[in-house]
Amino acid sequence: MNLQKMGRAFACTLTVAGFAAVAHVDAAQAEDCPVTHAALRSALLQADEVDSTGLNNHYWAVVVNRSGTVCAVAYSGPTVGSQWLLSRQIAAAKAFTANGLSLDGAPISTAMLYPWVQGSPSGGNPLFGLAAGNPLDGDAVYDGDYAKFGTPEDPLIGKRVGGTITFGGGLGLYSGNTAVGGLGLSGDTACADHSTAFRTRNRLARTPTNVADKMIFDNTNGHPHCPNDRGTAGVTVPAS
Repeated sequence: MNLQKMGRAFACTLTVAGFAAVAHVDAAQAEDCPVTHAALRSALLQADEVDSTGLNNHYWAVVVNRSGTVCAVAYSGPTVGSQWLLSRQIAAAKAFTANGLSLDGAPISTAMLYPWVQGSPSGGNPLFGLAAGNPLDGDAVYDGDYAKFGTPEDPLIGKRVGGTITFGGGLGLYSGNTAVGGLGLSGDTACADHSTAFRTRNRLARTPTNVADKMIFDNTNGHPHCPNDRGTAGVTVPAS
């Protein structure tokens, strides 16, 4: 073999090894998950069935591990097309947001961010523009086989797609008061997303001991109301 062929062979070997290393890392990240796909889908289906808020739509649910890497994706409708496709990436961004801002003993839901990011005549609130600083990775979130969306082989699994969402539907996942990941739900109103996510997290037994991430229903200092939001789970209503 001449030197040129040897060089090509060596480069090919390095490329294959590199791809194998990346695949190994992605697999390890996907396996380090606070829930299984089967548990997530079961909990989501049950939560969707009992929640009567919002528009009575179905949902996408995405879980990230503590590193922010997607490790489980599911949907609650009968087919992959039974819930808004756009909500798949919104759910991923909600999971990433809640995980990224929740600490041990200090959970933060995406619903809690709402009043802090609104603009105002005086120039805005302290976190105004928060979402713009952490965009979703479009190349990663839109890639892959549609037929595999919401399955254990969803193309999102093993990817850290980022994104920031500042309305209801994202919650931190916990083991006691130790943060272990994030859950994002999307497919209905922001209030229904939060309500069903709260029920899903309870069924997954991933609710923090310190449940300090409830939605506050207050149009001035909290999250705004949504259509048909009576009975929303995981809500703190301020005293009148």
